[in-house]
Amino acid sequence: MAVHMSTVISRELGHITEHLSKLQPILSQHPLLYTISASQNTRSSDLSILVSSLQGLSHRSVGCLSAAIPSAGPSWRQHTSVSLAAFDERHATLFRSTIPGRKAVQVGRWHAMHKDAQPDHEEPALGESMPDWDNTMSRVYEGQALPVELESLRAADVHSILYFSDNAPEGLCSSLLKFRLATKLGLIGTSTPFVTGRPYTLFHNERIHSDGAVGVCLSSSARPAAYSVFPGLEAITRPMIVTDSDGNLVNSLDHANPSSLLLHAIKNHPAVAGSAQGISPDLRLYIGTLHQKANGHQELVQLSSIMSGDPSRGSIALDAEGAPAEGSLVQIFLLPPSASLDVLGEAQRHSGAPEPRLAFASTSLDEAEARSISEEVEDHGATVLEDTFLAASENGCIVSRSADGESERPWKCAVPGATMGLQWAA
Repeated sequence: MAVHMSTVISRELGHITEHLSKLQPILSQHPLLYTISASQNTRSSDLSILVSSLQGLSHRSVGCLSAAIPSAGPSWRQHTSVSLAAFDERHATLFRSTIPGRKAVQVGRWHAMHKDAQPDHEEPALGESMPDWDNTMSRVYEGQALPVELESLRAADVHSILYFSDNAPEGLCSSLLKFRLATKLGLIGTSTPFVTGRPYTLFHNERIHSDGAVGVCLSSSARPAAYSVFPGLEAITRPMIVTDSDGNLVNSLDHANPSSLLLHAIKNHPAVAGSAQGISPDLRLYIGTLHQKANGHQELVQLSSIMSGDPSRGSIALDAEGAPAEGSLVQIFLLPPSASLDVLGEAQRHSGAPEPRLAFASTSLDEAEARSISEEVEDHGATVLEDTFLAASENGCIVSRSADGESERPWKCAVPGATMGLQWAA
């Protein structure tokens, strides 16, 4: 369990530095994980002060710049936040990775299905299969070195790995396959070209990096439980079985044409039905993989964004390394534009609970770029979420949870408002 966790949010730099100074005696001897979310009101000089203050808390630290935490109140976007997690040095190993990944697939939303439509030149055509993740990862891992700090760790001892990355974490993900008993959560840092001049901003001790990854391996006896929350999603189909898939393509659901099923479901959804504009290209549509529990309850365990589809061909393409395997139970979901993505409000309701939580949340690009210049900003003072580490990014996070001695295939979660986390027992 962490020695300390907290998230502090304020419009005033002094509120945050005061919180940090109080923690100096507690955290100085412990490895530190941190994020900084800078708003449009955060001056570069203030950001420098925050970085110096955090690096001064401990001589062993890793961190990154993150995005504003999704909230119901738009004025929160004009607040700066800092999240902290310090761990017992006997059970925490910090690391820096420069293992290369590969160029990420262009992220897309729903594309209207027309027979004569041409595929986007930056997306794979429907007939083109993306590389199979398992085969790709197994090839990459052969001879793939771990980050040097992790080479001496016993795989059986490590139960959790937390990291911050650029947008090409595939190489690191493959090397971490060694730790099959560990749950791995990686936050892809927010894009920072207009904040620091770097594509991503990662911190390792006193150094700043624009690429690669930084993180911490945990090996204490207190093993946390993984959890996930997907607020606002609406199921628009019944659960179905994948009867044919290939690469990132779903070719058949219940032996039927998946694109036709999807189009029918969209046209009958209240948000679309009767609309003179027809199907909006901005609809956020997902295929969710369901896990059938012993009590008959179906749990949503994974989501993949639907990039495109064509009823004449049948297949739908996913923004994922691979589609759900044949035999998987899945359901199609829609995230309405009106969905309330109050991740911060939910965290405030759990703040101070006896079970410490560490979570990475996804925010939308619209949310991350939102400006409220004409809005009168409410000053909330300093808000501190005790026993809570909460960070967000419009680029999403990478998830690989462990169960029954095996880690699931790593997958990217970029559903706005989704939260992937770890929770320690009281």
